[in-house]
Amino acid sequence: MTGDVQPFLALGSELRSQGHRVRIATHDVFRDFVTGTGLEFFPIGGDPSSLMAYMVKNPGIIPKVRSIIAGEIGQKRRMIYEMLNGCWRSCIEPDPVTNVPFIAEAIIANPPSFAHMHCAQALGVPLHLMFTMPWSPTRAFPHPLANVERSDADLHTTNYLSYGLVEIMTWQG
Repeated sequence: MTGDVQPFLALGSELRSQGHRVRIATHDVFRDFVTGTGLEFFPIGGDPSSLMAYMVKNPGIIPKVRSIIAGEIGQKRRMIYEMLNGCWRSCIEPDPVTNVPFIAEAIIANPPSFAHMHCAQALGVPLHLMFTMPWSPTRAFPHPLANVERSDADLHTTNYLSYGLVEIMTWQG
């Protein structure tokens, strides 16, 4: 699950080497992974494993009846509230370890994260959305959601076409 965080650590490390202060705001489970790179960490709350398990059990827009009966909707709403609040706090609160003041001057976020647009708008700072896997067609490698097996076809062409296939499958449901 570190795949969602790791690209931001690489980018953050480069930004830090250029003299920028970098704060990675994510779930507490990634604390050691982030701080191990020397970057600043801010916990936003929430449990990514629990969210993933819920999405697997409820793949569509409408949750399963057993999820409703079990009270999972309310649990996830409270978790999302905690994460939204944590994202906002990560933009304006001092470092939780050193108490060094912090105000975000720019936000770089993964599109599925919840609060990026609202935080950037409220602070009047730039927002850059960075998807952690390729979504634009390339001949270098296949679409991450495509299960491309080797064949006699040209590898570069196969890689490129995999993006169109995933696009078609996405819209076909």
